[in-house]
Amino acid sequence: MKPTVKILDHDHIPALLELSAAEGFPCELTAETARPYCRGKAPADEGVATYGVFEEDYLVSVMTATFCMVFPCKDSPTGRIVHISGAYTLPASRSRGYASDLLRMIEEDARSFGADYLCCDSIADGLYLHNGFEPTSDDETRMWKRISLHKEELL
Repeated sequence: MKPTVKILDHDHIPALLELSAAEGFPCELTAETARPYCRGKAPADEGVATYGVFEEDYLVSVMTATFCMVFPCKDSPTGRIVHISGAYTLPASRSRGYASDLLRMIEEDARSFGADYLCCDSIADGLYLHNGFEPTSDDETRMWKRISLHKEELL
């Protein structure tokens, strides 16, 4: 069965709690701390959304994105950006392209949100470079990717 990628909602809290108990997950969550990450956010809304990859009904990979507003500036004329964080894949499910799948879905939703760019602070720069991100400088782990908002720009 092909894995599915979806935005986590409140029904997925138990699956996220189980994943958070896995070795290497940044922190073990409680139902209360998992709730804001599993809210089923619509792509056009501000706020946090966690995207997950499911093998059958088992959550194996997650990535969190924060859809937010900043003051408009040269780099972000709309003032809308999406910050990616909290990526994790179970060791047994790695090297299957799941993180790239999650990034693609987040980028799609970032377009719906009207964001000018995606950004992240990560040491997993190979993943982000492979998916079109660029480092902001040589001495940082911060990376960004300008995204097209208009369909005619995509052609």
